[in-house]
Formats: sequence, C-alpha cells, structure tokens
Amino acid sequence: MFKAIFTVGSLLLPCIVVAKGIGVTASSNDVVDAQLFSVDLNLNRVVYYHGSLGENVAVKNNQAYPMLVQSMVFDEDKKSSAPFITTPPLFRLDGSQTSRIRIVRTGGEFPQDREKLQWLCVKGIPPQSEDKWAEGTITKNSSFTVQFSVNNCIKVFVRPDTIKGHPEDFADKVTWSKKGTTVLEANNPTPFYLNIKELNIGGRSIKSPNYIPPFGKQSFSIPGSSVGKIQWRIVTDYGGDSKIYQSEGK
Repeated sequence: MFKAIFTVGSLLLPCIVVAKGIGVTASSNDVVDAQLFSVDLNLNRVVYYHGSLGENVAVKNNQAYPMLVQSMVFDEDKKSSAPFITTPPLFRLDGSQTSRIRIVRTGGEFPQDREKLQWLCVKGIPPQSEDKWAEGTITKNSSFTVQFSVNNCIKVFVRPDTIKGHPEDFADKVTWSKKGTTVLEANNPTPFYLNIKELNIGGRSIKSPNYIPPFGKQSFSIPGSSVGKIQWRIVTDYGGDSKIYQSEGK
C-alpha cells in the first residue's frame, strides 16, 4: 500500500521544501481549480549500506493524467548534491501507474563509525496543456486543476556495514538533561540517527520533535516548569513506531 510521506510545511520533515507553482494554460470553457500535487512513495526512509549495489523506491502517480517524475539525492543540508545517482532521473509516469527509482552510490567519503544522512527528493511535474509528452490527456471543455508541484523528500541513511542492529535496539541509551526550565537536551551515544516520533516530559507533549545525530546532541523546547519522567518513541528502520522508552532525566 502506498502512503503519502510528506505534506507542505512539515519537516520533511526536518525537510524544508518549497512548493513551486506550475503554470497551466486553460481555455475560457475550462473550470479552473487548484490543489497541491505530489507523488506517493512506498517508503519513508532508505537504509543504504556502504556495500550496497543500489536500493529501490517505488513511486506511484495517483492522478488520472501522466506526469514527469524528477529525482535527485542531496546532502544533509538539502542543498548540495550527494555522491549518488537516481535512475532514471527524469521519466514519464502515466496516471494511476507505479514505477521505481533506483539509488546508486557513485563515490564519496563516508564515516566508518556512524551513519551519514542524505535526502532523496522526488518531484511530480503535472502536464501543461501545450506539453507534447502529455498530448491527448487533457481534453477541452473540461474541469482542469492547476497543480502545484511539491518535492517529496525522504531520509537516506548511509550506514557502514560494520554497524550491527537497528536504531530501536539502542534508543534506550539516550540520556536527557534539562537546561534551565525551557530546554531539554538529548545526548545520543549511538552510531545511529535517532528520529524522535513522540516526546513528552511529565505527560506534556513536546511539539515538533527532531532527530538526534549519532554521537551528538539535540535540544528541545519544553513547556515551562515541566517535570517528571521523560518518554520517547523513535521511527524504526522500517518506518514504523518503536516501543516507548523512558528515563527520569537529570
């Protein structure tokens, strides 16, 4: 089953992606509507081991008309290109059809003692009325929707082959300490990125939890005067929710 993994304004996800308007020519007989447009992916993360020959991600076009699918892998800053290629990088995908994108590493130096975060961003580009590649798919005197193309970005964790286990096996190793009354600091002593799905202190939820980098720290804003047990849940390698972990904190 395919599920959307990104909405505008989230992140993606820590991911900040700008929606770009795609102009469409409509005749006077058309009823023009507007909506966001994106593709669906079958994964919300990819674990790419150093020794891998490539990983596949399925992409589905849920619209009734064809689109162009464009993909690229970026570094953690989501600006610099990463040493990966996607094949095919640009292709037509007919309405209600599914295809796949393959991610292949082309080089680069990655740490041997921890994961490195990259981003796979996939954009669906809807047709304009004059596009030759979409000829015959847009009819006259029809209700036409002006689409806004949105990047779907998912995390790609480049993981050394020597690292065994999964993030959820070590998430209980996180230590927590309060800095004043409004900041909670997490220390991650593991080689994994720990993506916090839920976080609360004393039963009070902390909004917009972020990931904690390997062998690194992350600070979270907390409601004032929050006291009590700290509970958290992370996203597993398979995109699901882990069990709940808890700590008294410091």
